Amino acid sequence: MGFELWLVVLVALQWLVVRVILVVPIFGIQNGRVLEAAEKTEKGRKLQIFVLLGSGGHTGEMLRLLENYQQTLFKPHQTKLTVGVSDEASLKRFKHAFQTQLDAQGIEVQICRFGKAREVGASKLQSVKSIVLTLARAVWTVSWLKWQFVGQPHLVLLNGPGTCCIIAGWLKLLEIVTMTRSKIIYVESLARTSSLSLSGKLLYPLVDEFVVQWSELCDRYDRARCFGILV
Repeated sequence: MGFELWLVVLVALQWLVVRVILVVPIFGIQNGRVLEAAEKTEKGRKLQIFVLLGSGGHTGEMLRLLENYQQTLFKPHQTKLTVGVSDEASLKRFKHAFQTQLDAQGIEVQICRFGKAREVGASKLQSVKSIVLTLARAVWTVSWLKWQFVGQPHLVLLNGPGTCCIIAGWLKLLEIVTMTRSKIIYVESLARTSSLSLSGKLLYPLVDEFVVQWSELCDRYDRARCFGILV
């Protein structure tokens, strides 16, 4: 009985290792790009897009990114947009910039609320407490999002808030255990010209596409792609 139990454990560990290698993009097993997915939505299937509006500068950059590439991302009656927010100010800015236009195009919009993983200037203890609470609140929401994405063309667009790490990490964990794909794009902040942000360093191995806005970063990070200034 003991041998059989160890055999089961060994097989399970081998399966887990194989899944991690297949799922985590840093290992280079997954083929194909996901940036073109927004332009290849199958007829009758809506492209589902999730974006996170962190706060302050992160929200500003994400809104400019959506504005600059709205013709690619927002297809009339063919796109479903889920917006994650962590503060009311970001939600108001989004509605002011896009709500009327999206309604006119027949694009469905739904709002998900997240806490902030870390407040600017917070102590280490406060940061740990905030991260734990945010993680607990985010697990259910991200699991629900993952369920919405199964079998559907989708993109997860992130750009820097600490909550991005929780979202991307949990999506990849669910991808490992459920054997489904999560297509995640991370766009590094325009302010990062020679080094990555903390969020960027944590997400670099996990996301399917890692986009920077300065070519110098491509020389230091092999997986990074640069298309010039996007915001």
